[in-house]
Amino acid sequence: MKDAQERAGCMEAWLHNHAEAARRSLARRLYAPGQSLILIAVLGFILALPAYLWLLLDNARALSADVDHEPRIALYLDATDADGLRSAASRINALPGVAEITPITADEALAEYRASLPEPTLLDWLEENPLPAIIEIVPLVKTPEAVLGLEGQLQALLPEATVISDHEWVRQLQALHAAGMRILLVVAGLLALGITLILAIAAASELRERHEEIAISRITGATDRFLRRPSLYSGLLLGFGGGLFSLLLLWAGFMLTRTPVESAAAIFGLPMAFATPDAGIGLILVTTGLVLGWLGARLGSAAALKD
Repeated sequence: MKDAQERAGCMEAWLHNHAEAARRSLARRLYAPGQSLILIAVLGFILALPAYLWLLLDNARALSADVDHEPRIALYLDATDADGLRSAASRINALPGVAEITPITADEALAEYRASLPEPTLLDWLEENPLPAIIEIVPLVKTPEAVLGLEGQLQALLPEATVISDHEWVRQLQALHAAGMRILLVVAGLLALGITLILAIAAASELRERHEEIAISRITGATDRFLRRPSLYSGLLLGFGGGLFSLLLLWAGFMLTRTPVESAAAIFGLPMAFATPDAGIGLILVTTGLVLGWLGARLGSAAALKD
C-alpha cells in the first residue's frame, strides 16, 4: 500500500514538473511574441514548400492515371495474306497476357485510311496497297511492366513483325514522377536539416541568456534534464505552431493553384479535379513540425548546457 502511494506521489510530482515546464515555456514564448512568430513562420514556410510540391506531383500522377490511355500494342505484318493473319492472330490469342485482339487486313487498313482523308481520290493513283496487315492487342494487365513483357513475348513469337506500343509515354511519366519524388525528398531533407539547426541556435541562445538562473538552479541540485525541459516544451510549441501555419499556407497555395490548373487541363481536353489536401497531410505536417521543434530544442539545449 505504501509503495502504491509512493508511486502515485512520484507520478503526481512528475506531472507537476512537466506542467510547470510547459507553463514556463508558454510564458516565455508569449513574452517574446516577435521572435516566436518569426520562428513559427520560418518553420511553416519550410514545411509548406515540400508539401506543396508533393501536392503538385500527386495531382500530376493522378492526371496521368485518369487520362484514357488503355495500352495497345500493334503488330505490323508485311506481305501477310488473310490466312496468315488468322494464323498469327490465333497464336497471339493463346498467350496468357492477351485480353483482346483485333486483326486488320491490309485492305481494311487501306479502307480506314481512305475514309479518314478529306480527298479519298488521292489514293487512286496507287497501283498496289502499301499498308501492312495489323493485329491490335489489348493487354490483360495494364501496368507498363506487364505491357513491356508482353511486347517481348510477341516479338519472340513473331520475329518478322514490327511491334509498336503506345504505352511508352506512360512509362516516361512514371519515371519522371519517380525522379521528381526523389528530388523532393532530398530538398525536404535539406530544408528539415536547416530548420532544425535554426531552432537549435534559437534554443541555445535562449538558454545562454539565462545562464545566471541556470547556475543558481544547478547549485540547488537541478539536473540537465530538468533544465532543458522548458526548452523542449518551447520547441514543441514552436513546432506545433509551425505545422498549423504550414497547413494554412498549403491551403492558400491550393486555392491559388486549383482554378488555373483545372482550366489549363480543360483546354487540353484532360479530365482533372485538383485534389485537395486531406487530413493525412495535415497530420504529417503537424507531426513533422513537432518532431523538428523538439529535435532542434534538444540539440540546442544540450549544446548550451554543455558549455
